[in-house]
Amino acid sequence: MAESLPDSILFYIFLRVPAESLARSKFVCKRWRSLISEPGFAESHLQRLKAGDLIPRQRILIGGNQTIDYKTLDANEGCVAVPHNIKTIKPDSNWRIVGSCDGLVCFLVSGIFLIYNPTTREYRELPPSGLEEEYEFLERQNGSFYGFGYDPRSDDYKIVEGIHEYLDRFWGAAIFSLKSGSWRRIYFPIEEIEESRLVVCDNGVYWKGALHWHVYEWGKSGILSLDLSQEKFHRVLSAPEVERDGLSRGLGIHGTNLFIYSRYGNHIHTWITDEYRRGGSWTNWFSVDCLDACKVAIPLVCTSSGKIVFLLNMDQLILFNLEDNTYKDYPYKDDPDRLFFIEYAIYLETLISPYLS
Repeated sequence: MAESLPDSILFYIFLRVPAESLARSKFVCKRWRSLISEPGFAESHLQRLKAGDLIPRQRILIGGNQTIDYKTLDANEGCVAVPHNIKTIKPDSNWRIVGSCDGLVCFLVSGIFLIYNPTTREYRELPPSGLEEEYEFLERQNGSFYGFGYDPRSDDYKIVEGIHEYLDRFWGAAIFSLKSGSWRRIYFPIEEIEESRLVVCDNGVYWKGALHWHVYEWGKSGILSLDLSQEKFHRVLSAPEVERDGLSRGLGIHGTNLFIYSRYGNHIHTWITDEYRRGGSWTNWFSVDCLDACKVAIPLVCTSSGKIVFLLNMDQLILFNLEDNTYKDYPYKDDPDRLFFIEYAIYLETLISPYLS
């Protein structure tokens, strides 16, 4: 029957098929492979995906080498992890996850950037920026920060590697364009960022055309944004005010919304917003009070049924039920020799290729 359907009908049928199934369907026959690989199909599939509910099509890439479908957790089917073998990431590699956007995950592996699509298993190695070597004269107070996102104006994906030295009031960054395949430098006077003693925490989270970092300034939490089209820093979003600043904060994405969480003692509180504008309001999302035995507790995602997937310490996932304050735990294996905290990314299942034309 499929052979009798015209290409135009098959095209629109394929638009409604999950990316993971489409990646396998390429091997059914040459005709299907040609249609699914047609220029513009991956973008059309992505836009249709974004027009609907993103939650069912999101996955957790954890530890850099396994994917967890949290729908299986939600359905009480256990922690089903799909292994990944990225040849560039060796067991003894010094690596970290920089960020994710539109189904692509960016790694930094021993100074080399890597773009990987966990759905299609396609990856692309990129040249190093050379930024740290260029500014190796900076004192130990300097810090590096990273991010990966999409520039809608140029229809391009960009990697950002930044460096700042607050004593010298200096900020600089290297930006890699996947389209051009090259790095270039940009510089920022500290006055554009308003505060000199600004400490950038974690990696940038992509949301609404900009990268967002959780920052500390003079002991208070804030959010620093980099518009990927203008390539300028902004202070568009203010962090929600709390009575006591938590020991840790972080940013995350829930569907099409940005959320921020704070921890103080055994209390984790989260806020969420869909407004990207100065003075945008935050809404209380959820609070949890029973994770006092955990040194590290990070809310990763919220499932379709409203349960929260937490990463605890460095070796455990739990699915927390907000209705009755109960949870189920799902231990998983990670490299015991890792020097850093566990690396993870929330990504969308897409067919977007790291090799942009």
